[in-house]
Amino acid sequence: MYIGLAFSTGISIVFATILNGKLAQKIGVLNGVMMNYLMGLIASLILCFSVKDHIPSFEILNLAPWYYFLGGFIGVAVVFLFNITVPHIPAVYIVILPFIGQMLTSSVIDYFYLDIFSKGKVIGGVLFLVGLIYNARVDQKYENKHVVEDR
Repeated sequence: MYIGLAFSTGISIVFATILNGKLAQKIGVLNGVMMNYLMGLIASLILCFSVKDHIPSFEILNLAPWYYFLGGFIGVAVVFLFNITVPHIPAVYIVILPFIGQMLTSSVIDYFYLDIFSKGKVIGGVLFLVGLIYNARVDQKYENKHVVEDR
């Protein structure tokens, strides 16, 4: 079940990223970020009111260190950066580049926090990056060839 949910999350992230990027093209990057989080607030309120019997008390918030709450700020930065990049690079790169960043970052976090080093993850991330660079160069040559032919 959790694998299916993770897969669904991946699909929804791609759709959300593309939709947010297109919205930002129409109304501006900062307005796109604001609308993204306004819609998120509305969705969160609907969710909270629909499961209000299961909402924990605010006292439980004291159990988490303050820096755990920085995820929201990082989320704003992520949406902002995606809103800038989506109109300028193909969707496949929008998916693969963050994936490579996630793989390599998770390897660093695993190493420093769990004392685990995964050569496979690092090698896989590097291979993805090399393949992406190669693919980008092939795409660029293809585009240049067609630009010359169109003249």
